[in-house]
Formats: sequence, structure tokens, C-alpha cells
Amino acid sequence: MSAAGVWGLALACFGLAGPLWLALGCLAVAGAADTVSVVTRSALVQLETPEAYRGRVSSVEHVIGVAGPELGNFRGGLLASATSASFSLVFGGLSAILAIAAVAATNAPLRAYRTPPAAAKPVPGVADAAATPGQIS
Repeated sequence: MSAAGVWGLALACFGLAGPLWLALGCLAVAGAADTVSVVTRSALVQLETPEAYRGRVSSVEHVIGVAGPELGNFRGGLLASATSASFSLVFGGLSAILAIAAVAATNAPLRAYRTPPAAAKPVPGVADAAATPGQIS
């Protein structure tokens, strides 16, 4: 949730940025935060989805990850055409932060989530190397 919040803040700052160097810096921060968010979300899906459903859930997560930004771009374009590009960026970034805060406030298990220890979840089909030296499973 923190990475998504940084992304929203960086986009809002981009909408307010004057000099080119500041605008590019805001975009770099937004891109890095988005990367962290995507990797974290994908890892969460892989770690917590039962194996029998992992393909289906990963597919849905992928579709949402592709379609979500397109819907956001559509919203941003409509708002920018009615107001200005700067207002649309600031409004979108701050709206994202408010949405993240709402999810965080209403979803305690998500806030408390910690990755399980590696030993707690054995990988199916991978044999213990110490138990079977020289064999490929």
C-alpha cells in the first residue's frame, strides 16, 4: 500500500511540477513506486493463492493490471479535456491516495500481512537436495 501511495503522490506532484527536471524526477519516482507495487502484488498473489487456482487468479490479476491503467487513462483524459492536464493529474493522484487510505482503513488483514518464512511453504515437486544428492526431480 505504501508503494501505491508514493505513486499517487508522485503523480500529483508531477501535475504541479514546473521545471522539466522536477517533472522528470516525479515521473521516475512514480515509475519506481509502480514497479514495487506490481512486484509486491504479484508476489502476494503467488504466495497466497492455492496451487489449484493459481493460474486462474494470476490471469484475473493480469487482466486487472492491464485494464486498470487504461481506465485511469480514460478518466484522466476526460477530466483533462474538461479542465486541464495539471488538474487531472493532481486530482487523480490525490484520489488514488484517498482510495488507498480507504482500503487500508477497512482491511486490517491486508495491513497486517507479512510474507511467510520460506521453510513454511515447501515448493511442490522440488526434492530436498540433501536427501537425494545427484538426482534431479
